[in-house]
Amino acid sequence: MNKILAVIIFLVFLASGPLKAQDTTGVLKADSTFSIVDSTMVSEERIDIVKKQIQPVFNRKWAFGLSGGYSYRLPNKGARTNTPYSKYLRNLKSGYSIGADIYRFILPQVALGMKYNLFKSQGDFDKRNSDDITVQFVGPSVLYQHPFKNNTTSVLASFAMGYQSYVNKGMSDSKDFTNRGNAMGWAVSVGLEQKLGNHFALNISGACYLGTSYKFRRKMGGVTETIKLSQEKFEDLSRVELTLGLKFF
Repeated sequence: MNKILAVIIFLVFLASGPLKAQDTTGVLKADSTFSIVDSTMVSEERIDIVKKQIQPVFNRKWAFGLSGGYSYRLPNKGARTNTPYSKYLRNLKSGYSIGADIYRFILPQVALGMKYNLFKSQGDFDKRNSDDITVQFVGPSVLYQHPFKNNTTSVLASFAMGYQSYVNKGMSDSKDFTNRGNAMGWAVSVGLEQKLGNHFALNISGACYLGTSYKFRRKMGGVTETIKLSQEKFEDLSRVELTLGLKFF
C-alpha cells in the first residue's frame, strides 16, 4: 500500500514538472516578445529624433524676395578731380536700389534662380544741365544658404552673371538727350536672414555689381549717334549697395 502511494506521488511529481516547465517557457517567450517590441519602439523614436535634428532649417522648395536700399556707383577717373562738375558727378553716383529674385532649391542649401536689380539717380548741375540715370541688371543666379544652430537665422551668399543696361535721360545746354548703353555684368552678395514665420523672413544684405560700358548711343535733336569712350572716360556701371529685404517661401 505504501509502495503504491509512493508510486502515485512520484507520477504526479513527474507530470507536474513539464507543466511548470511549459508555463515558465511561455512566460519567457512573452517577456522576450514584449522586450523586442519595447526596443523597436525606442529605436523608432530615436530615428525620428535624429531625422528632426538633420532636417534642414529652411525646408523650402521656392523662395521669392524683394529688397530696397542705398546704392553708390563706383566713381571713375573723371569724377575724382575737384572741379565743380566732378563734384556734381560724385553726388550723382549716390542713389537708391530696388531688386527682386526668385529661386528654386535643388538641394537643401543650394538654389538656382534669377536676379533683377535697378539703380536710380538724378541731379541738376544747373538750370541747363541735368541727368536722370537708370542702371538695370538681370541674369541667372546661384544661392547658398547656411543655417545657424538657432534654427531661425542663416547666412545667404549669391553669385549672378547677366546683362546690364544703362539709360541717362538728361539735358545738356537746355537740349534734351538720351544715352543708352549696355554691358556684361556680375553680382556678388552676402547677407543675414532672420526667419519670422513658416513662410516669411527678413534679411539685410550687401552686394556689389560690376560692369563697364565703352560705348553708348546718344539721341539728341532727332539725331542718333554711337559714341565710343576712351579708357579714361568709360561709363562705369559698377556699384555697391546695402539693402533690407523680405523673403517669401
